[in-house]
Amino acid sequence: MQPLACERCGACVQVQKHSWEHTAVQWNEAAQQSCREIHSWEGREGRPGAPVMRCESLTASIHTAAVEGRLAVTDEDPVPTPQIADH
Repeated sequence: MQPLACERCGACVQVQKHSWEHTAVQWNEAAQQSCREIHSWEGREGRPGAPVMRCESLTASIHTAAVEGRLAVTDEDPVPTPQIADH
């Protein structure tokens, strides 16, 4: 995992980009407090105040870093699309 800061708020998380489709993110308390999006959604599944488990700005920052080569992508091959057999 490597540190990556969100381009919007500067929250620094640990990120590992396993493939273009799979990303692991570890949030720490400081990043959770800095993020402008993670706490903005109220009433998550009946749990008022529970954090949103995703931040669109961080997702965009991760994608940009991967495209620019600042974040390594472990497996560059795309995940194959399952083929459904005709009956």
